[in-house]
Amino acid sequence: PAFAPTGHRRGQVNGPSNNMSSEVAQMVLRCSKTGKLFFNEKDAKQHNEDTGFAEFEQVSLDDKVWVCVETGKVCVTETEMTVYQKRDPTAKTFEEKTIGFLRERYLAKRKPPAPAAEGGDGPSPMDVDAPAAAPEPATISKETLDQLLEMGFPQPRAEKALVRTSNAGLEAAIGWLADHAEDADVDEPLDPVPAILAQADIDAAALARSANSHLTPEEKQAKLQAAVEAAQRKREETEREEEKAREKARRESGKQMVKTKAELEELQRKRDAEQRKKEKMEDMLHRQRLREQLEADKAERRAARAAKGLPPLDADKAQPAPAPPAPTSAGDAPDAAPRPKAPVHVDLPVVPVQEAVDVLCGNRDFMLDTYVETVAKLGDNVVKNPTELKYRHIRTSNPKIHERLIRPTGGELFLRAVGWVREADGMTLPQTVAPGAMSAAVAELATTATRKKAERDQAEREKLRAEREAAMKAKQAEKERLRQAMEADRKEISARGPAQAIKAQKLPSASGGGGVAVNRLNLEEDPRDQQPQG
Repeated sequence: PAFAPTGHRRGQVNGPSNNMSSEVAQMVLRCSKTGKLFFNEKDAKQHNEDTGFAEFEQVSLDDKVWVCVETGKVCVTETEMTVYQKRDPTAKTFEEKTIGFLRERYLAKRKPPAPAAEGGDGPSPMDVDAPAAAPEPATISKETLDQLLEMGFPQPRAEKALVRTSNAGLEAAIGWLADHAEDADVDEPLDPVPAILAQADIDAAALARSANSHLTPEEKQAKLQAAVEAAQRKREETEREEEKAREKARRESGKQMVKTKAELEELQRKRDAEQRKKEKMEDMLHRQRLREQLEADKAERRAARAAKGLPPLDADKAQPAPAPPAPTSAGDAPDAAPRPKAPVHVDLPVVPVQEAVDVLCGNRDFMLDTYVETVAKLGDNVVKNPTELKYRHIRTSNPKIHERLIRPTGGELFLRAVGWVREADGMTLPQTVAPGAMSAAVAELATTATRKKAERDQAEREKLRAEREAAMKAKQAEKERLRQAMEADRKEISARGPAQAIKAQKLPSASGGGGVAVNRLNLEEDPRDQQPQG
């Protein structure tokens, strides 16, 4: 794009010379894209060639600007000043200046040295287009360069974009890259290589450059050092705040994980409680059926012995039902609130080991495996320590012992069968019972349990195989039925012969005229088919 500043014009002074007029020399231009100020036409043209931004506007020397005392940042509008204060917490104080003040400061920095002799033709102090000293290497922001590299731009191209846009920011650099993506030299490295500094260090250097000219070199160095230290403190404070934010996020994440884990555990506890309640009810029903079966067996044995004229066995005698206790006080009256009853242990009879094993094998696999493992460990302890009483006694009130040995259907029945007797606080294996007897019974239980589980698994597999075979037979029967139906249809169509034809008939309309012709399948023989072909 062509360089086209708004309101720009050239004039002539002192006859045919082409020097800029005093009015043009005092013109100040501002880039519409980046907001950068230019105090001569040459710098504006160079900015146009570097960035491709050709829209400039002329500003008055009386326009207000705001200069930050802490960082030296120049803000053209109050909105820009407010945004900069939010971005940089160290920017607290701003001085209100004018464009003319900035121009005078610019000209003072570019003022050439005095001529060596009087009457010399040295450059005029107001000649703003006089050649300046060799430019220093450009300075670009490390933060903006890292963002461009993360977006996938090569480093030479990203550095050139930041230099050409005078380090105006990420948006300006991306715009330059988009406009110059096809340039032949876009990937050539810059010479000299630009200096890559943090944005805080660039601001500190700008503050040092904007210091008043009356400062001594020592004062300038001290001010620059203070600015660098302030930038370092700012970076450290930012890092601390970021670390605090990360730590807070980590703690919140940990709390959420703990809360989620607690909710899952509570849900699992509820499920386990429901499962235990269901299993308890099933065990109660199974025990009730077992008691009824035992009573029926006792009655049968009593009847058999009575038929032979023998007295009933002690274990087969009918136990009278206990009489209800007589009320002793007003609280024991029938209308009083019922008191909680103490758990009553049913005195199970002593049955053969094989019968107890058969009852035990009716439990579910996981309960049976747990029972076998626990009773085997109990038998091993008795064998290893035959005289130790603590290994011959178990407390059935212990929740774990009750869950593993008493709760399974037939668990206590098996212990009674191998010699354990019921006591007030649990069960005891008398010293008269040989330790090897219990080990043999446990071995028989383990063998039978393994065989029963294998039989159940085999029965389940047989059941599944039978169901699959039944489904396959049903499917084959359906296929055969469909095949026979299709075969019957083909035979019926073949038996009809060629006499079947398609005939068109007219349907009468409401006006008496001809209607719409439709095709009708005549299932009877057409008489015209019987006529000889002419």
